[in-house]
Amino acid sequence: MIRRLNVLRKTASSCASLTFSTGDNPYIRVLRMLQSDGEGPPAAWHVFEEFRTYYRQVTSSTSIATVDMKPLQNFCGSFDDTEPFAVVMMKILCDLHKLEELRFLFAQCMLELSSPSVELFNVYLLAISLSDTFNQYEIENAIEAMRMKGAEPDVVTKISLFIVYTRLGEDYSSWWPSIHEDTKSIITSGKNWQQKFPLLSIRLQHCFQTLLRVHHDVTMVQECFELLRLADHEKMSPRLLLPYMLLSTNNVASPPSIAVQLIAAAEGASEQEVAEASADIGVNAFEESSSILQEAKGGPVLNNDVTALKLMAKCAKWGDVASADYVLKYLRAHPCIIPPQHKFALALLHLETLVRAGLLKEALYLLEDEIPESDSIPGPRPKLFLETRRLTLLNAHPVMSLVRFIAEVDSRAEESLLLLEERKAAGGNVSHKTLNVVLEACALMKDEQKASLVLFTFRNVAVRETARTFTLLLSTSPNAVSAVKKIPTFLEDMVDLGVEVTAEFLRGGLELAVDAQDVSTAMMLVEYHRQRSVSIESRLSVRLFKMLCLVVDIGSVRQLVAVLRATQSPVDPRCLSLCIASFRKWDIPCDDLKGVSTSGSTG
Repeated sequence: MIRRLNVLRKTASSCASLTFSTGDNPYIRVLRMLQSDGEGPPAAWHVFEEFRTYYRQVTSSTSIATVDMKPLQNFCGSFDDTEPFAVVMMKILCDLHKLEELRFLFAQCMLELSSPSVELFNVYLLAISLSDTFNQYEIENAIEAMRMKGAEPDVVTKISLFIVYTRLGEDYSSWWPSIHEDTKSIITSGKNWQQKFPLLSIRLQHCFQTLLRVHHDVTMVQECFELLRLADHEKMSPRLLLPYMLLSTNNVASPPSIAVQLIAAAEGASEQEVAEASADIGVNAFEESSSILQEAKGGPVLNNDVTALKLMAKCAKWGDVASADYVLKYLRAHPCIIPPQHKFALALLHLETLVRAGLLKEALYLLEDEIPESDSIPGPRPKLFLETRRLTLLNAHPVMSLVRFIAEVDSRAEESLLLLEERKAAGGNVSHKTLNVVLEACALMKDEQKASLVLFTFRNVAVRETARTFTLLLSTSPNAVSAVKKIPTFLEDMVDLGVEVTAEFLRGGLELAVDAQDVSTAMMLVEYHRQRSVSIESRLSVRLFKMLCLVVDIGSVRQLVAVLRATQSPVDPRCLSLCIASFRKWDIPCDDLKGVSTSGSTG
């Protein structure tokens, strides 16, 4: 059960051992009310009302000399009770958000007390920092009053001033190293610092929240978080931790381990709240207890799919495998967070994490086991883009990252093949999907020898080649001319193996044929386009027209036009006009082409 944070929590408990034998003065009455479950701050507020009534009576009397007037001390009954009463009452007013009344009481203390303690100023700074109405002059007046009264600032004062000046837009980050060092020294001293600095833990919490609000540098925020956790672990509630978790997830400079640490802490806090709620429930209140426990438990801390994917993307960018494993384990425990259509992105982000961490074996096995074939081929976008959310998760495609990782080191292709063969020998699954990725690395290196090793592994592990395999084999050739020479052989092999000739292979081969200026092979592939009703890209058809124009091959131009129209591919009239002009220059009849050109056909 979530309990409301209250600056009076430790005030009453620290006075619990008092023996109320000094009479029923206001200070003792207030302490009794704070310890009573049925009264508390609202009841103590009436004591302040009594003081204000007394103050009005005294100040309106003309029989008392103004210079000797000490209404607060007279109301408390003794000088020794005046400041303790003021400190406790100011905390009550702060808790009740009675800031104007608090300012009035503080001003009266400044008039009556010759040497107030620093705690009085700390409570005042705490109260005004919780409002939106304070200004720089009010802070400077409080500092000047401390100087005049001889109150020595302590670490709580420094934290309070750091908070208010930061909220006023001033840069006091130079104070932080000293504050951090002093606070850590106090907390780790083990000398009952809570009684000496009762406001320290709550001021650390306010400082932490302020730093989150103004988005200070991640080091300062993390150091403040560590101090707060060290000072009071009970304050690590999900409500406090979630904003930091979201900020850490979206902040480029913040490592993913911080967000993971916060999720774990928030989960621990939620479990603690459930345990406390269970302890507070009576044994005979079963039906009521179910609803209370459900309310205390709530949902998962990380309950948004975009936030989860962003956190996984951060793990990928940092190559933080441990954090990624935690997030994946968390998401498996809460399967409702990531919708089915986004599961592929999660697997790809995991792959990127493993690649950045240099874990070749794990990356290959993940690709084989968890990433579907449709996502194992780098798309036209050089990044991982979540279409449904219009969100760019990575500026690099994870599969292409794996390809580049294999190609970076000369021996990694062989190492990859060895790992896959060992997996197959151990009874694991190895498919063309993973072997094609290794082959793509060979294509990136333009290494035919390594490509032949991949082809050997295909047969060694009894995996049939695909059309993409042959497309990539073409790309491993050092130049277009040598690649084009292999196309007829590859087409025959594909027929023998029962591999379907795909549009990807035809387009890749046609582009190589144009690069090599091989008209014969190009027109053979054009005919394959017609037979399989595969359209020819406009960019490629333009290059074909220009090549045929240069060699003045009207027969091939007619064939190309016929195939373009048959496959509903675009016909560029400008390129066709260029061919017609070239043929006329050589007195080659081409009136039939002119008819196509003037019709402005686009297929």
